[in-house]
Amino acid sequence: MERLTPAEELVMLKLWKLEKGNVKQILELYKDPKPAYNTTSTIVRILERKKFIKHKAIGRGYIYKPKITREKYREYLLKHLLTNYFDNKKDELRSMI
Repeated sequence: MERLTPAEELVMLKLWKLEKGNVKQILELYKDPKPAYNTTSTIVRILERKKFIKHKAIGRGYIYKPKITREKYREYLLKHLLTNYFDNKKDELRSMI
């Protein structure tokens, strides 16, 4: 697994909330000003290439669904934070909370 960019994380947060949906449905969850449809669509394709999501063709469009759970990504981020910023010292991390 690899760390997502902030824009990719935002799309994933929306998709985790939806559980499945198309780009238009993802955009509906953003506050104004919403990102452009094409920008969001590009991020979705990047997330699919990174194996975070999968799609199913429905008519002329696609429905996207997460392949990675929010909890799994959260565990990855916590391990990344602990390893790279706290030298695997859980007590130091706990003291920050």
